[in-house]
Amino acid sequence: MERDGASGPKSIAWTSKYGSVIVAGYEAGSTDGMNEKGLVANLLYLAESDYGTPKANGPFLSISLWAQYALDNYATVAEAVEALRAGPFSILAPTLPNGSAAALHLSISDASGDSAIFEYVDGKLVIHHGKQYNVMTNSPAFDQQLALNAYWKGIGGLTFLPGTNRAADRFARRKAARRKSILCHQASFGSVVPTG
Repeated sequence: MERDGASGPKSIAWTSKYGSVIVAGYEAGSTDGMNEKGLVANLLYLAESDYGTPKANGPFLSISLWAQYALDNYATVAEAVEALRAGPFSILAPTLPNGSAAALHLSISDASGDSAIFEYVDGKLVIHHGKQYNVMTNSPAFDQQLALNAYWKGIGGLTFLPGTNRAADRFARRKAARRKSILCHQASFGSVVPTG
């Protein structure tokens, strides 16, 4: 399928290599999906996003097509990380109906269990790549999520996990549930599973 970055005459153009099933957000772009090779992409709101100043001559990609670009072009996380690290386009974030620019970060995973989180912070692409990066929520930026998780990982006994609806608290609860699930699986089957 022929596609373009939906950013005017200097948009990046590509032909999809893989078919995918997606969920559209606001009928404007792909927010979640999986391609025929098992690559999964998910976009979530991240208030701290800063895509920097776009290169004057492009090419440009609308943030609404970031996940679709990954699904169309890559079979594995490693392949996507290598290609996206090279900066094949500048992200353009359209203004939303509330007057603010779209602010999103991207997570991808593949059939091998490999994962990566992509965020633009202070105008630079930050990539967290590895099987341990298997949970993403909204704000704050992922490096801060990891620091908060390190604190909660050491909590046990009579101290409870945070219980609010804040993204950071949801992240801590999901990581704790994942650790417990992996430990239960190991105890039941004696298997060795990464404990990210």
